[in-house]
Amino acid sequence: MASEKTNYAPLILLNMAVDTVNDWENEVICSNYVQKLSDAGAIPFCMPSIEKSTHIETLLDLADGVLLIGGKDYHPSYYSQEPHKETNLLRKRPHFDIALGEAVMRRNFPVLGICAGCQLLNIVTGGELIQHLPNADEAHRGGLFHGATVVKDGFFSRALGICAGESVTVNSYHHQAVDPEKLGNGLQVTARAFDGTVEVIEAIDPERMIMGLQFHPERMDEEMAGLFQLLVEKARHWHTAAK
Repeated sequence: MASEKTNYAPLILLNMAVDTVNDWENEVICSNYVQKLSDAGAIPFCMPSIEKSTHIETLLDLADGVLLIGGKDYHPSYYSQEPHKETNLLRKRPHFDIALGEAVMRRNFPVLGICAGCQLLNIVTGGELIQHLPNADEAHRGGLFHGATVVKDGFFSRALGICAGESVTVNSYHHQAVDPEKLGNGLQVTARAFDGTVEVIEAIDPERMIMGLQFHPERMDEEMAGLFQLLVEKARHWHTAAK
């Protein structure tokens, strides 16, 4: 029985983006997310952007964990701001992600948000974003690499085998960021970029894995594999404990 639990491949749900290809709307997802989860021992399954609460809840009933993917900016009206001139307002069906994020936060399984998924976690818990970083073009857009320092131990430091005060190198594909002065309820900052930009947020509750990463570990090599492995480990534990 113990072996079965150890070998169980948890089901990790991923949201999808909507993009127009050849004049038709298509549900899309970067295969890197799927491959990293599969490599870590999970069964990834992708959820189309259908804004029916019954569909969201039904699929969440099947899931052992969730990965919220990156993508275009979320409309600032979701966090009570007017659009900045640099804010990209072209995300399609954004309310699906909001509804999904809110539903996910009502559950107890592990959650990993990447880039816009990190920002989504802050939005649905009542936080706000910095809509445009003043040094976005010089330091954060286009896949630039920079340092990030752990400011508090948590799931992030555990996954990478490091401690508060130590630094790692991360990539950067964003121009918005979580506002550290307006964090969502129950969240804390556990790592910051070289310039103080929020790089990682986590739940204050040490028993629940809610982690948002501003960078893209799925586009990096094996040095970030521990993040996906920890998500899978926590999802496997949640499955055996809760189901």
